[in-house]
Amino acid sequence: PLAIKGLVTDANVKITDVNGNLVNEFTAEGGQVVWNGETQDGKRVTSGVYLIYSSNEGGTELFMTKLLVIR
Repeated sequence: PLAIKGLVTDANVKITDVNGNLVNEFTAEGGQVVWNGETQDGKRVTSGVYLIYSSNEGGTELFMTKLLVIR
């Protein structure tokens, strides 16, 4: 699992593939989320680059980073 820490409370976190397809989405509880490497329907993601976006309740983008998954 991947812990994403240091987020504002109730931040919206979206994980997409490089084509912009939504992989998973979370609301930060206590300033962090934990992603287990699965899609919203519980399937394990394949190897590749994923983008992690975080925004506050107002929708302002606060953070974006890339993540490489190697299986």
